[in-house]
Amino acid sequence: MHMKQKQIIPGRSLAQPDRRRLLTAGLAVPTGLVAAAGSLAVGAGAAQAGPGASPMLRDAREFGIRPDSEADQAPLLEAALRETTQAGGGLQLPPGRYRVAEARLPDGATLVAGGGAVLVQAADAPILHGRDLAHVRLAGFGFEGASGHAAPLLRLEQVADCRLLEIAVDGAAGTAFDLSGCGGLVAQCAISGARIAVFANDSRGLSVTGNVIRDCTDNGILVWRSSKGDDGTRVHGNRIERIGAASGGSGEYGNAVNVFRASGVIVSDNVIRECAFSAIRNNAGDRVQMIGNNCADFGEVGLFTEFAFEGCVIANNIVERAANGIVSTNLNDTGRLAVISGNIVRGSFHRPDPLTGEILYGMGIYAEADAAITGNVVEDVEAAAIGLGYGPYLRDVSAANNVLRDCGYGFAVSVVDGVGRVQITGNLISGAREAAIIGLRWTDPATEDLLDGSDTVPAHILLNGNHAH
Repeated sequence: MHMKQKQIIPGRSLAQPDRRRLLTAGLAVPTGLVAAAGSLAVGAGAAQAGPGASPMLRDAREFGIRPDSEADQAPLLEAALRETTQAGGGLQLPPGRYRVAEARLPDGATLVAGGGAVLVQAADAPILHGRDLAHVRLAGFGFEGASGHAAPLLRLEQVADCRLLEIAVDGAAGTAFDLSGCGGLVAQCAISGARIAVFANDSRGLSVTGNVIRDCTDNGILVWRSSKGDDGTRVHGNRIERIGAASGGSGEYGNAVNVFRASGVIVSDNVIRECAFSAIRNNAGDRVQMIGNNCADFGEVGLFTEFAFEGCVIANNIVERAANGIVSTNLNDTGRLAVISGNIVRGSFHRPDPLTGEILYGMGIYAEADAAITGNVVEDVEAAAIGLGYGPYLRDVSAANNVLRDCGYGFAVSVVDGVGRVQITGNLISGAREAAIIGLRWTDPATEDLLDGSDTVPAHILLNGNHAH
């Protein structure tokens, strides 16, 4: 149930803490994108039509850049981008493969292709690197990583407005897009075979929308901050699937979307499948929203808010086949204040704890502190449909008007000395195999069924209007 663990300390190595014992009882496209992508597509098409067709885009071959050459094209590419940027235009790549070892992007750089152009990592360094820039536009080409090269394929640092549109990534031993202190848009990109698809650290109004991310070995999208603070990144309308945890651990890897210390983040309307750990994992981010996501097949918690967070809304999601469906936890580390509403959770299952090997999990929804759990439907779970608290970690939780079906317990509520108040009202419990509502002392049953009158209801629990059959 409750989780005790050291706080994550992020860094480029993605080092995070050992996981705690977990819950033992039991494509919409923004108008701006259409405009931006449309303008680039028109320019690229014009450049392909022949020299002089577009005064704003120049063919890379004019600068001696040659596709399918074994030579490093970085010096020529840098020079071409400087010249085209100073002229107020951009550079267009013809189809072919271009070996590049860390070409530096000038401020205002525009690099586009009409398709069939791939930049290949030629050294253990980023293919493209930009720092302290106002604007960058990259669109319509591909990146390809090299085996054994851990450097990101693209590194942007302190870029106020980066536009990464329709870029395809095929393989990256490290991170595909490493964005630090950036704002702007990552949209309609296809990233597969990377260790991490997008690492957004200390962002400034970034949107990651409409991308397809597959087969990453450690994580999909990371939204982190070097210290806790407002971030406002939006992760919307992406398809993310088959995310592994090749680096091991007990939850620091294996997540489709991981928010760390970043506040004001919205993760919405994503389709997420087959992750070793979580679909969405918020650690210490305040005012985080997980809304309208369609999620299935996870080895740990489907939607997870943990540690020193304050204020998380988890609403209108579907979570199927996760070890635990939805979890709000860590009152011991100031984790508090959540709304869990309107979700469908199905198929939660027991599995071994990654640290101890003990068979745990199997809950639909779990919360500890200052939380409202309303209007959810939980079905077909091996442990409790809804778990409330672990040991002394329980305070001011209301669970109302939920439908709970085919579960071990309908509710499992902590009854150790000193816990806070709980209100369980207006719920429908159908097919609870062990008990409709039971009190737990840590992980052990401490009461008979509290709903059928066979035991005294503890003073901290208010029951009203619940029905079980």
